[in-house]
Amino acid sequence: MTHKLWVGTPCYNAIRYIGNCVESLRYACKGMDYEHIVVDGLSSDGTVEYLREQSDIRLVSEKDSGMYDALNKGIAMARGEIVGHLNSDEQYSRRGLLAAWAALDDKNLDAVMSPTVMLNGRLEFMQLFNQVVRPTVRDVHWHMPVQSCSLLYRKVLWDREPYDTQYRLISDHVWFRKQMELGLRLAVSREPIGIFVWHGENLSSTQAHPKENALADLDRNAPEILRAKRLYRLRKLMVGGYCRVHLNYDFIRDGEVVSHSHFFPRLKIRRFNKERKS
Repeated sequence: MTHKLWVGTPCYNAIRYIGNCVESLRYACKGMDYEHIVVDGLSSDGTVEYLREQSDIRLVSEKDSGMYDALNKGIAMARGEIVGHLNSDEQYSRRGLLAAWAALDDKNLDAVMSPTVMLNGRLEFMQLFNQVVRPTVRDVHWHMPVQSCSLLYRKVLWDREPYDTQYRLISDHVWFRKQMELGLRLAVSREPIGIFVWHGENLSSTQAHPKENALADLDRNAPEILRAKRLYRLRKLMVGGYCRVHLNYDFIRDGEVVSHSHFFPRLKIRRFNKERKS
């Protein structure tokens, strides 16, 4: 059977979060033709046992060399045209996923990105990461302009450039930068696709890896990059990216669908500590 949407979830000892992730995908993709592959790195906390009970999931459980190695394995198995990357502690909002899916009816597009809803470990709203500006190549030379959970792209992009497994944390930025340099045709949806749960145990918060830099070959203080930053912020201002507008999203808590609405969602957290995460 050919699946139009393929969603890959790399995971390891994720029993605390994986249930919400799986249920979120089922709810968000209801009525769609999709496939969910979970690539597990030999979990020992009950994650594998839970996943084996889910008849609609393709499970691979074997030793890997990190998240991006697992993701590459999964995408190589994919039978869908469109790829999504959803980590085990992340979710999709149905309305955002459907909006992005509709946008990809345009065969001239390679990918769709969106803002991201940020929740804490109690699944309470923290902020809207309001990524509403379509980035230029120069923009990805100073920051990663989208969360991976809020990006859908055609599998042919991965076919020409898989994730670089030498990186543990930032291969998505390295990959996105290369795709932009190769001429990525990208659209921006205002409806958040992804829901990122910032709980204090995220890989980027806990792993003691050497500091990685997706921009090591660039001078981020070069005049052209500083100009790009200013232009990016101006463009964001012009398209209303700093205006707090009505936000609707849905997520899964303990197997139940929860719908939230915020008329003036927080767009930036100025002070952040571990207590606010969990």
